[in-house]
Amino acid sequence: AYSSAYAFQSYFGCTFFGQTAGWPPAGTPANLEGLDEYTVFLPNGSAIDGLQQLMNLNQFDLLYFTEGMLAGLSYHMVPGIYLAEDLQDGALLPTVEGQDLAVSVLDDGGIMLNGATILHEDIVAFNGVIHVIDEILVPAGYPGATTWDVIVQSPEHTVLEEALLAENLDQALRGQPILNDNEPAEGPFTVFAPTDLAFEIFAEANGFSSVEELLGSQFIDDIVRAHLVVSVYESEDLTDGSVLFSYNNEPINVGVEGESITANTAPVVDPDVLAYNGVVHVLGEVMPFEFPDAEGTCGAWTVVMTCDPSDFGVGWQGSSLHVYADGEEIAAETMMSNGTESFSFPVDEGSRIDVVYNDVENGLLHGYSLLDASGQVLFASSGFNPPGTESQPPLSIYGLRPCAESASCGLMEVTFFDGEGYGWYGGGMEIYSDVQLEASIFFNPDFNGDGYYDYAGFSSRTAFVSVPEGELDFVVSSPLAYPDQCGYMVRNPDEDLVVEANVQGQFPQSVFNVDVCGSDASNARELESVGDWVVHPNPAVASFRIHGVGDQESWSAQLFGLDGKCILERQGVGAEPVLVEDLAPGVYQLLVQSGEGLVQAIRLVKK
Repeated sequence: AYSSAYAFQSYFGCTFFGQTAGWPPAGTPANLEGLDEYTVFLPNGSAIDGLQQLMNLNQFDLLYFTEGMLAGLSYHMVPGIYLAEDLQDGALLPTVEGQDLAVSVLDDGGIMLNGATILHEDIVAFNGVIHVIDEILVPAGYPGATTWDVIVQSPEHTVLEEALLAENLDQALRGQPILNDNEPAEGPFTVFAPTDLAFEIFAEANGFSSVEELLGSQFIDDIVRAHLVVSVYESEDLTDGSVLFSYNNEPINVGVEGESITANTAPVVDPDVLAYNGVVHVLGEVMPFEFPDAEGTCGAWTVVMTCDPSDFGVGWQGSSLHVYADGEEIAAETMMSNGTESFSFPVDEGSRIDVVYNDVENGLLHGYSLLDASGQVLFASSGFNPPGTESQPPLSIYGLRPCAESASCGLMEVTFFDGEGYGWYGGGMEIYSDVQLEASIFFNPDFNGDGYYDYAGFSSRTAFVSVPEGELDFVVSSPLAYPDQCGYMVRNPDEDLVVEANVQGQFPQSVFNVDVCGSDASNARELESVGDWVVHPNPAVASFRIHGVGDQESWSAQLFGLDGKCILERQGVGAEPVLVEDLAPGVYQLLVQSGEGLVQAIRLVKK
């Protein structure tokens, strides 16, 4: 019982470690090194491990959680000496914390206190006795470990628990930003928690055949996020007419009349269920939700997801599928069961649709198909690949155009490589035609909405992109980690290699004016020369540098718009930055000339 012994010695036997002034904490109610006599119930190592897991704290943050530790430890101490033979069935022992411990003696002679079993009895000292127990003793009326544990332990919130799990929000609600400042964590949270009955009434009122159908819809993520607030608002902090903003940035209008509180008209039936990382207010209703149109100007597309049975668990185990329209997420789904599930989303003419698979675990067991409004399969990908081919998780597809009648030669493959296995961390690619942005591929997006990149390393990964006719520009945003070990290849719909930009020791370069539909293996674009000048970053936001010129080599640069007009001129030496923060977003032509008269044209994209 080393860990709990250390905690008791630190808080109640402070001269044992020669603690300096200011320790023990003010209000420490006892001294285990004094002459007063105590009975101490000492949790064993596995009990401490369970507490650390429950609180989501390591041993150091838990030990120095002063207020909670002081109260919790005091509840394990009873003034006076109680040997095992003194612990009678039904007895109540008054603790230093103030509440009683209930003693139960089993038929086999075993002794329990509030559900904890005494493992080792009667470790006698000159001023008391210690009994080692197998659980943490928890005083009544104290906050729950986390808002997530409050929900899990409530028998009235099983639907909300399942919805939060499906949206990968359980870890967010377990974060301890108040108690642990050693690592970034979301929260703290105020959770407006509808009961199971509230969800059942809501599902029926909005045309769902069951709560399960509601949970399987693409709307549940927005519904759940609308009930979470990133901050702590206890009932005393809520005033009539105040407005809070939810996790998905939707307003929550608060009403207060006497002791009655509403959130977007939903009544709070049980306020202030406290936790150490926030507060839960139980709602008797689900907040009103405005369901989006089921169909867009081009109808609705459907995604059918599959999950094959395995020994690794049920469903996608946190992996998810994300649908974007013009770069904005419009649907995000996972699977909580095996077999098949489907969801639909509206599509509009002129929009750009991406379907991105986020592989968290066991991707080889997952698959999906994308169907248009007429039921035609637009794309299908599965982790189970034909014999003789390399198996990998379902692939993502970018740049689909609903109702588009423009000529296309099919889907091209863009394969990204990372020699260090970091998965192009923070990097990506934008593909432009002469008309518009055709695809935007960004690795490590914030899938779970916590404000941080979601890391997923790989050595190689392929994405499919819809190919319009005409020339395309492949504009690279270099990865943040080891970019000189990264590269990419492009194959046309006939699987001919048309761009080779995978040169070890060189940043992945942008390639312009590639006619993918008209290309074949005989005219593949290969980049070999490390000495060529390149612009980095490209796309540029506030500034860029010209790489490839010598450290002391002078240069001049002119930037032209697509209309041929010169917009700016700059001179510099080596890798001096060129500021373009005031430049309008778009595609430009950069003409660079060295002091020796060498000239090179570079396509620049300003974001």
